[in-house]
Amino acid sequence: MIDEVGRVTRPDQTSTVVVEADLGRSAPSAEAGPEAAGQAGRQTSRTGVDETHVVRPLPVLRGPLRLQSRGSGPRDRGEPLGKMGSAEHIDMEVMTPLMEDSGPCSEETSEEDHDPELVPVQRHYELRSLQGITFPQTLIHLLKGNIGTGLLGLPLAVKNAGIVVGPVCLMLMGVVCVHCMHILVACSHHLSERLKRPPMGYSETVALAMENSSHRCVRKGAAFGRHLVSFFLVLTQLGFCSVYFVFLAENVKQVVKGYWGNRTEAPGAAGNVTAEMSPGTPVESWGLDLRLYMLFFLPFLVLLVFIRDLKNMAVLSFLANLCMAVSLVVIFQYILSDVGSPHRLPSTASWRKFPFFFGTAIFAFEGIGVVLPLENQMKEPKRFPQALNIGMGIIIVLYVALATLGYLHFGDNIKGSITLNLPQNAWTNQMVKILYSFGIFISYALQFFVPAEILLPPLRARLPERWRGPCELVVRTLLVSLTCFVAVLIPRLDLVISFVGAVSSSALALVFPPLVEVIVFTDRKSRAAMLLKDILIAMFGFVGFLAGTYVTVEEIVYPEMGALVLDAQTSENIYNTSGLLDQNFTAPSSAIPM
Repeated sequence: MIDEVGRVTRPDQTSTVVVEADLGRSAPSAEAGPEAAGQAGRQTSRTGVDETHVVRPLPVLRGPLRLQSRGSGPRDRGEPLGKMGSAEHIDMEVMTPLMEDSGPCSEETSEEDHDPELVPVQRHYELRSLQGITFPQTLIHLLKGNIGTGLLGLPLAVKNAGIVVGPVCLMLMGVVCVHCMHILVACSHHLSERLKRPPMGYSETVALAMENSSHRCVRKGAAFGRHLVSFFLVLTQLGFCSVYFVFLAENVKQVVKGYWGNRTEAPGAAGNVTAEMSPGTPVESWGLDLRLYMLFFLPFLVLLVFIRDLKNMAVLSFLANLCMAVSLVVIFQYILSDVGSPHRLPSTASWRKFPFFFGTAIFAFEGIGVVLPLENQMKEPKRFPQALNIGMGIIIVLYVALATLGYLHFGDNIKGSITLNLPQNAWTNQMVKILYSFGIFISYALQFFVPAEILLPPLRARLPERWRGPCELVVRTLLVSLTCFVAVLIPRLDLVISFVGAVSSSALALVFPPLVEVIVFTDRKSRAAMLLKDILIAMFGFVGFLAGTYVTVEEIVYPEMGALVLDAQTSENIYNTSGLLDQNFTAPSSAIPM
């Protein structure tokens, strides 16, 4: 029963518990003495108390709650919440707001039940189940995140490895990259569940893994690890943007050349200034420099990145995906029309060219940055590994098919992008370049969104309110100008792709994920096998990073040697093909008329 002061008593016991205004604590009666005062949640026991009847502390409520002792309403029996007796109950008018505010309570509470970080986790999963993306949408996003300029450069990558070694190594690299994506997702899940944190991104996963390591030196470097991953993310995305500048300039330049070249080659046109040495490689005396085309795109891309909300680009993004899909269909139709014999191509290439293959191939698997955001937004996150396997399986097959067939069709004349090899005398080929260029133009803003979200928030936090908008636009303009400047410095599409892939993509895709797994899963039974596997993957990525960076920088700084060798080989092939060289050629003086 409940007495006048609010004590809950039992007829067969002498112990009492005072339930005060705030049900988050229970105080002993005054008869228990000063030593028991202030100890919430304890029952003052005396001789003869039945220890099985314990009044457990109630959870903290958002508002005050008082027990009503007037009238003949039901009373409490002193049992846990939710177990209502027939003789003694708490008034239902009092319990109703308790159940509405705090929900179902367990018999025992701990500090974790009131952890404020649990609320965002539960809210996130509830919202994700209602507003998340579906399984087919996840597949589409995976395909979009990995199909770009890197796909079109894979035929040249196969040339740098060989017609046999190239496809095999490309498939193996794809499998390793997908495995590293699974590692990243597993580590993020494990840390989120263990630390009761909401789903995390790439840099936060690395930072929390290092913060909770058992090694002190690793814990000290957690902040550095976060900044290092963020740095490589920014470097990779801005590198993609630089590649887009070169791709847009080269393809639009070919479209312009093809248009004016077809006009000057009309029947009866005298004084033709266009001389085509081979399909797709016209030489005009009036042609503009490639860097001028890059500068032409600069103001338009600056205006494009001023769009801060990606929701406003949903229609443009859909159109870009559609244009790129149509372009790929036309490209496959063209290269399948005449597949050359693989016997005329070398099965393996020189070992000095393999780092170029590594940089281009790892650049193509550019979707590791979108893995965690996609998994965090799925309605059914448990199905994400299945979506990842299906989506990346389709991508690997597409990569190997286009790389192999493209190299078989064009042979040693393959260029940094397969679109540059398409002849200019057909309107369908010109349409492919225009459509794919439009898709890449829109993708520039999507790729630029990641570095903007990493770099701009700290800047906005340090500025007054009135200066945030103008300063953000200035920073966006400077970043776009920086990507254009890098493209102007390195106007070769194959070198830019290989350099970005070797420097930044290798670290994100191959080095960081296995190292994070070693730090997170320290208690696995098969730790020795996991450790060996992760070390081999990380070493492969690190060696590729060093070798790819070295040969690419060497080619950028000293392009004369490579250009001379390439020109000599090209000239020899042209003369041998046209029959201008004779095996019995003796002396040039014999051809001089007397």
